[in-house]
Amino acid sequence: EALGAALAHEVQRGDVIFLRGELGSGKTSLARGFLRRFFGNPLLDVPSPSYLLHFAYSSDDAAPQEVAAAVAPPAAEGGKATMQACRVSSSSLVPGCPVHHIDPFRLPEGKIAALVDFEAIFGAISLIEWPERLGDQLVSGDKPPRLEVNFEGFGPQGEGRIVTFSAVGDRWRGTLDRWAAEGGPLRSRPSDPAPSVSLSPSPAGDGQASASTMPAAASTRNCRALPADPRKWRVLGIESSCDDTGAAVLSGTGEILGEALASQSGIHEQWGGVVPRLAQDGHRKAIDATVEEALERAGVAAAELTAVAVTVGPGLGMCLEVGVRKALQIAAAHRLPVVRVHHMEAHMLVTRLPSADVAKAAAESADGVLPALSPAFPFLTLLVSGGHNMAVLSRGIGNHTILGSTIDDSIGEAFDKTARTLGITQVPGGPHLERLAKEGDADLHKLPKPLSKSRDPALQKGCDFSFSGLKTAVRALIDKEIPAAKVKELSEPDLRQARAHIAAAFQNVAVRHLCERAGRAAEWAVEMEPETASMVVAGGVAANQAVRQGLREVAEDCDLEMRCPPPRLCVDNGVMVAWAGVERLKLGLYEEPPSEAGTEHAVEIRPRWPLGNRDPRSQRPAPPKLPKGQKRKKEVDAAGGDAAVEAVAWKKVAA
Repeated sequence: EALGAALAHEVQRGDVIFLRGELGSGKTSLARGFLRRFFGNPLLDVPSPSYLLHFAYSSDDAAPQEVAAAVAPPAAEGGKATMQACRVSSSSLVPGCPVHHIDPFRLPEGKIAALVDFEAIFGAISLIEWPERLGDQLVSGDKPPRLEVNFEGFGPQGEGRIVTFSAVGDRWRGTLDRWAAEGGPLRSRPSDPAPSVSLSPSPAGDGQASASTMPAAASTRNCRALPADPRKWRVLGIESSCDDTGAAVLSGTGEILGEALASQSGIHEQWGGVVPRLAQDGHRKAIDATVEEALERAGVAAAELTAVAVTVGPGLGMCLEVGVRKALQIAAAHRLPVVRVHHMEAHMLVTRLPSADVAKAAAESADGVLPALSPAFPFLTLLVSGGHNMAVLSRGIGNHTILGSTIDDSIGEAFDKTARTLGITQVPGGPHLERLAKEGDADLHKLPKPLSKSRDPALQKGCDFSFSGLKTAVRALIDKEIPAAKVKELSEPDLRQARAHIAAAFQNVAVRHLCERAGRAAEWAVEMEPETASMVVAGGVAANQAVRQGLREVAEDCDLEMRCPPPRLCVDNGVMVAWAGVERLKLGLYEEPPSEAGTEHAVEIRPRWPLGNRDPRSQRPAPPKLPKGQKRKKEVDAAGGDAAVEAVAWKKVAA
């Protein structure tokens, strides 16, 4: 926001600023700082334009027809609204000039050109997120003249983010040259003394420069201040990424003051998997009561909270919206800081949650200081759940490198689908398959080792996982050993025994594959960060005892200490979200809430949100298969929206 405020003093009519970066990397935050300074309104709500595509901000001295002209004729003649016009102040830094904030992320490349009149927009001042979606008809190497602000890193990143500037056209090239001479753009206004921030040439070439962004704390935030004593913190965490509605209240020392969890397993069992729309309905019905129960158990009123943390992704978009909306409503009503949490980071960080005894001792101590959190960074994390399967080197909050991930199904998904194939109807089926496997002989049937026949050296020698082929082999084994005709002939005990043998064989091969790849990931992690001393195993499948035992042996072989959350915290829950919020609050990584009137526009979710950079040795996961006859849209269009995630989830159910 400080950088955005500085840029607001540099612009003039006709300026175009492209904001490039991954989801959650800070593009909207920069735009927020820019617009608040430009219009002299420090309380201005500036939501992401991702859903409405286009916000047009203007002062009272701007001509209404100039703002209206930005809507292309087809949209203006009765099509779906693509612009929200906002008069936000009596004046601006460039009198009479509107500012257009645009984000075409959810549209196919080039589509927005038919909805918005860019001739009018480029004649005003524009901030454009995801400019790569504008299309070749609007953007080329030399037009429009523009400043490009490139955010390095990924959304969850906590510290050390780098912003690189590049210029197209003489106007901004001259500005970059001046910044380099003066010491950078991070000043309240051009006449201010240059701060102690370095601006250096970018290795990308001429016309570029880079600078470390100032911490958000550099400006006053319009929200309740955090108490200096963490013992007085009361942080509410809300989780709704899939089929469990969770809420919890934690102190700043990690005491679990109150928690509640509403499961939807009974809703989805008849379908054999999670149905997104039913899950959304379940969350809507449960969210208010779940949050109230957590607050009541904690003995805390919403007005007495310190902050609200909420999962914003990854997950099912329809479900994430429910939790995010509730969190923002509470935060807006009481001006509470908001922490947007990455679901998978919350799973790994809950391992650092102090034990009840340690948290209580810290709360009762004279200074309230916790012992050093354990495990200390860096550490290796194995995330194993129904929706995710990855090996991650974690160097700090938001600083993660993906060493390997599944190229098809996650291990949790493979367990659940195999359970269903074996006649297990409960959801999730993995825990029931584990119990069944204990009754069988894992050596009775031979199943293929995943990726053993791959001709891709990167897959053979890497840390990526694959469970789709194993799942298919199990289905073939079931058809051979207990076909439908034979099922009718077997007694119930004999049928259960036959299924138990197959379950045991599947679990044995799945765990061996997981452990083999985990061992290689441990070698890579220690090679990259020799101080790595721990291996964290997190996610719902971490509760599986065979998985724990196998990975414990891997950790011992690699001289690492294996750390797992308590089984009840392996599944989705509010505690992990609240604790991730506490860790981020301590680093100042939070944002102010919207106004109560602006809550709906601030409901921003990230159904597909990268956790971090991918190690070059790791393969990128294959995109989900589409129904027969359906073509894939260009680039990553299907990866961005809720509908795509819902369609994939429903396809899994229907399968």
